[in-house]
Amino acid sequence: MKSRIVPILLIGAIVALFAWIATKLEFVDRTVPVGFKGEAARNPFYAAIRLSEELDADASWEHLLAERPSASVILVSSWNWTLSRARRERLQRWVENGGRLVVDDTLIGDTDVFEKWTGVSDEFDEEDEDPDDEQPDVERPARPSPEERELLGRIFAHECHPLSEDGSARTFQVCGLSEGRTLRSEKTLAWALRDGDRIQAIRVAVGRGSVTAINGTPFMRRDFLSGDHARLFVTATQLQRGDRLLFLTEEEQASIVALLWRYGAPVVLLLAGLVALSIWRATVRFGPMVAPAEVARRSLAEQIRGTGQFALRFGGGKSLHAAAVRALRDTAVRRFPRYDAMASEERVIALAKASGVAVADLSPALNFSGPRSTHELRNSIAVLETARRRLLQRAKHGN
Repeated sequence: MKSRIVPILLIGAIVALFAWIATKLEFVDRTVPVGFKGEAARNPFYAAIRLSEELDADASWEHLLAERPSASVILVSSWNWTLSRARRERLQRWVENGGRLVVDDTLIGDTDVFEKWTGVSDEFDEEDEDPDDEQPDVERPARPSPEERELLGRIFAHECHPLSEDGSARTFQVCGLSEGRTLRSEKTLAWALRDGDRIQAIRVAVGRGSVTAINGTPFMRRDFLSGDHARLFVTATQLQRGDRLLFLTEEEQASIVALLWRYGAPVVLLLAGLVALSIWRATVRFGPMVAPAEVARRSLAEQIRGTGQFALRFGGGKSLHAAAVRALRDTAVRRFPRYDAMASEERVIALAKASGVAVADLSPALNFSGPRSTHELRNSIAVLETARRRLLQRAKHGN
């Protein structure tokens, strides 16, 4: 009985502990923002592009400027204006031919070149300095990078300013404007938004087109959903039904693989084919390309007949006849030591007497030259071989 009391007390204590914890818990519903997913996580202009599509405009996001941009509106952000002279001049010609260019405050590079072309400049508030405090070696703080500007924009995104439009009573609530910076232009303004005496958005005519500059980044990511940024986007781009918008940014460059495929796909495919072919040729084969012929030994008679047929086919059988004459001569020399010194007729008579072959058969077989028919060649070789064998037999028997 005592052995059961301890487990029961432990279980009771555990149950009491959980009951006490449950009374102290409080469940509260709280909305937590989740991160972007899919295309919205990759494309900083996703919201602006979706709005453009809803307004019957064609919009896309690119990292590179096409050779001949066919867009009606180009919006650049985090773009180096002087990185490439050819690219800059191509964009300038596009604007002067009627294009609409929109830039935000993330434009980098030599801004003097941009100011000289458009007439739009920016000014920064100078901090009050004590003239007696000489600090010639102190460097001025560097201009914030695009990443730092985005972070600052998020921090001050709640600070929205009402901007008044020149020539109308409309106002725009714009958030995240660059602090201490204002836009200026010596040209006649086609459109502007002001915050008191500060110009926060400006448009000037360049050739047959226009350039619009905005003192902030109101069209990227979540910032597009703040204030009146959507309405400002339509006004700044002068968006019309059927327009083609191109969003350009160098904030996230395409990979080298993507660029190679985009601009050199045929060459890449050709090289891949050549590499695959080289690998295929260098691989070890599992077997021969052609089945080997069956190996079989030929009989001696077949070999002799085959050799004779070959000699007869190539050279008219002269080699066969010459071989038979040499064989007869080698045998005759043993019987007649002066054989080589004899005249032709003496040789025939000596061979005929020793072998028993008629002179009339042996003479044409031994001395005949010129073309022979197959039958004649066969008979001549047979006569010579008969004479040779008889000489051998008689030499063997001592006759």
